[in-house]
Amino acid sequence: MQLLNRAYIKIYFLVLLLYVFFNKGFAYSYMAELILVTGIFILFINRKNVELGIDIKQILVSIFILVSFLFILVGLFQYPILSVLRDSLAFQYAWLALIIYFLKNEYYFIWQKIILIYKWVPLVLFLNFILFYFIFLFLPPINIFGNQSIIIYKNGDKSVHLLISTILMFLYSENYSRKWLIANTILIVINFLILLAFTRSGSVAYILALFSFFFFSKEKIMNESVRTLLKFVPIIMVIGIGLFIAIDIQGDAQGRTVSLSQITDNFTSIVSSDIDGTLTDNKVWRLIWWAKIVNESFTLQHFFVGKGLGMSLAGNDILNTDDNLRSPHNFHLTILARFGYFVFIAWIIWLVSLFKPLFTRKLAGKTLAITSILLAFIINGSFDVFFEGPMGAFPFWTFVGLLFIENTYGSPTEIPS
Repeated sequence: MQLLNRAYIKIYFLVLLLYVFFNKGFAYSYMAELILVTGIFILFINRKNVELGIDIKQILVSIFILVSFLFILVGLFQYPILSVLRDSLAFQYAWLALIIYFLKNEYYFIWQKIILIYKWVPLVLFLNFILFYFIFLFLPPINIFGNQSIIIYKNGDKSVHLLISTILMFLYSENYSRKWLIANTILIVINFLILLAFTRSGSVAYILALFSFFFFSKEKIMNESVRTLLKFVPIIMVIGIGLFIAIDIQGDAQGRTVSLSQITDNFTSIVSSDIDGTLTDNKVWRLIWWAKIVNESFTLQHFFVGKGLGMSLAGNDILNTDDNLRSPHNFHLTILARFGYFVFIAWIIWLVSLFKPLFTRKLAGKTLAITSILLAFIINGSFDVFFEGPMGAFPFWTFVGLLFIENTYGSPTEIPS
């Protein structure tokens, strides 16, 4: 059985690597769903050895999965089965957290795989940017999975993975040579400046999560390797900003350019409506839809059980109907709209239990790192369709499973050696 578990973990993290490196271009491979079903099968054949913690976070995750299953049974009588199952994955992906928790005996092997994957992320993200904007835009689309180009990558997702790479680099800097540490930092700076121009939610997620990692730490994070790196920060910043300014991208699909003025416009548009173009339109469109969901969820018809699974929320909530637009770009409101206020309140309780130790400065080491990483996921998922699909849900629930292991068997003051 140990050989089966080890083989499963290797395939699990190979698939995770493909989602992290290729993102939306790999989304329609359905490999995450295959990993999910296989993991549930492994849990079933090992059911006598499955150990569930009594922590409130684990209990609530189990409740979310059970509630989602009940909603599937109801939805099958009203909507096409594929639509119901697709919507149910919003919570069914949470099985991944329980699967990772079950594989706790392979904990150190799992961390080796994660560190290795994210060690390469800054380079992969920069190459993706260069390839997409300077080569693939001028070629016929290369669609391997579904109708998505294999090189397409959502900018908000990039920010979250860049944040994970940054935190793990600080935490495990001894795994990097000095040259790799400097090169990786330069790539992180360049990627971050590009993402500041291209994504508001992703930029906020990166900044707030990294700030939380340092500010709310119970222990000192800086080790000798990081202190040495700080000597090179001025040079790194000059190189990073210089390369950023040298990049000539006139506009992405939303008309955003790689420029310092675009960064200013992005952050101004968060609090102001005086910025012209799609920035304000995008914000207003979301706010109108969110307000409709909140108001409609207060009706007697939807207060307790929401609208259920299977229907396109866009087709019911906004005038410009689109069956492919099934989520209001906010995972919390997706829960509210589909499951009602009881499940929504349980979700808020879960979030509070997740982040309260962070904000009360009770965490250090891997527990601090994982919680800060999950904060980035939650922030980005509050403004994008993130957890409803495998690109965000697969890594998110993986890190939730790792946090379950830390909470049960680890030490919140552990600093990795």
